[in-house]
Amino acid sequence: MVDPLSLAAITAAVSAAAGALGTEAGTRSWAVLTRLGRRALGRADDPEPEPDAEPGPEPGGRPDDTAVSQLAAVVYARAVQDAAFAAELRAWMRESEAARGAGGGVTVTNVVKGNARVENLIQANEVTWHSGR
Repeated sequence: MVDPLSLAAITAAVSAAAGALGTEAGTRSWAVLTRLGRRALGRADDPEPEPDAEPGPEPGGRPDDTAVSQLAAVVYARAVQDAAFAAELRAWMRESEAARGAGGGVTVTNVVKGNARVENLIQANEVTWHSGR
């Protein structure tokens, strides 16, 4: 089992939340994550943060992979140093996953067309490969 507070697990959760921004649950989840991100940066007391100061996507858009990685790194670093923050982050991860449902809010589609010769086609949401080398 992956430690729920590993950088990889947090990055996956932040990415899933960003990908779910078009849904009501995703928007609520992202709002909580944004508050956690602001707190991690020491900006929790800002009544109205500057638009570029708040970790998150442009209005109406999904953050790119760099923004997701940066936000994940910020909240991870704070969680490593602050047990109370880590507990809140764990709670957000659980609630966010539950809100998105068992499928994580992700749809995976394989399309095989034409005269394709396919053997051993695998459809998966997320695959982690560990090599013994």
